[in-house]
Amino acid sequence: MAYMKNPRVQHFLKTVRSQCKKCNVRFTLSSGYQVNAGGERCQGYFIEPWHSQGHQGELRVAIGGRRTSDWLYTLAHEYAHFQQWMRDDPIYRERDYLTLEQKTEAEALELCRTFKLPIPRRVLLREHRKYMRKLAREC
Repeated sequence: MAYMKNPRVQHFLKTVRSQCKKCNVRFTLSSGYQVNAGGERCQGYFIEPWHSQGHQGELRVAIGGRRTSDWLYTLAHEYAHFQQWMRDDPIYRERDYLTLEQKTEAEALELCRTFKLPIPRRVLLREHRKYMRKLAREC
């Protein structure tokens, strides 16, 4: 995992970890290929904390058996959801799932650019298109 030694990746991970800790959100990179999210298998998820109930939130991404560039992009996507929640963005409460995910994908791409993550542009575009096609079929 040469990417893990990359200073840009380290900076991104440190930022995510730090922000999650401040907001009572457990950040986990899971060793499996997928993670369980409410009975479904997926690449990653974000669940907001319920402070009034004393429940910790969670941002979890599967890294096992995946290319680093792929899971980094998944992390950017889930971190975008975390940021939407943190800044109380109305898009986070959007009822139309496709609209929410389109906006989140745009934010994930911007996060990759902002942090200058070492993800080839073709991989970013491939992952973006693949996810949007999957959503279009499901919605």
